[in-house]
Amino acid sequence: MRINSLVDATDLEKDIAVLSPDESHHLARVLRVQSGQEIILFDGQGGVAEGEIEAVSKTAVEVRISNHWKTPKPAVEIDLIQAVPKPDRWELVLQKAVELGATTIRPVLSKHTEFKPNPKKQDRWSKIVLNAAQQCEVRWLPDLQPLEKYAAVLPTLGSYDLVLIGSLYEGSRPFREVPIAGNKRIAMLIGPEGDFSEEEVKAAVEAGAIPVSFGDRILRTETAAIFGLSVLAYQLL
Repeated sequence: MRINSLVDATDLEKDIAVLSPDESHHLARVLRVQSGQEIILFDGQGGVAEGEIEAVSKTAVEVRISNHWKTPKPAVEIDLIQAVPKPDRWELVLQKAVELGATTIRPVLSKHTEFKPNPKKQDRWSKIVLNAAQQCEVRWLPDLQPLEKYAAVLPTLGSYDLVLIGSLYEGSRPFREVPIAGNKRIAMLIGPEGDFSEEEVKAAVEAGAIPVSFGDRILRTETAAIFGLSVLAYQLL
């Protein structure tokens, strides 16, 4: 098993990097790493280093770094803007968004959102994103933004090259008919259980979004996010 650990950027330039107490505890007590074991360190901003575990204790894991480099920033930015569904579904979306190449994740509150804002959830969401990045060797950590109201998103849509919004209403286009290739900054809007309201879709369209259909079937919100991101990844990444 290849192990990936997030560290500060300055640690990658050291001969010996001492991992944080939380990360050291996870490696020592959960993964039970041992001296001599190979490990990959990354800073979430493209910096990566190969190393070997030098020492393991209850409070610190030391890594001797042998080589480090910089991974280029993703050439295409894909932002997932999603009305937060129920917790188990949202956590799945977070994991898969990281795996499928989302560079920014923007959780929003829409008319049909059932989620109740809770500041403590943001920390849990961040850990889910980090764990997914470690498991999938994502070198640029996606930007998980704070929860915001749907209305606050609309004025920002003009900054994208292409904005797509999943829609069950009349006037939506088949996903396959939308020209995706060549765009460098794309936003994908996905509604909650019950979808966006017709007024919310209309407001997004007025702001420049293209309403798209994912086929004849009605997809669950987490499936719609995975489907949409998969199509974008296939076309662009």
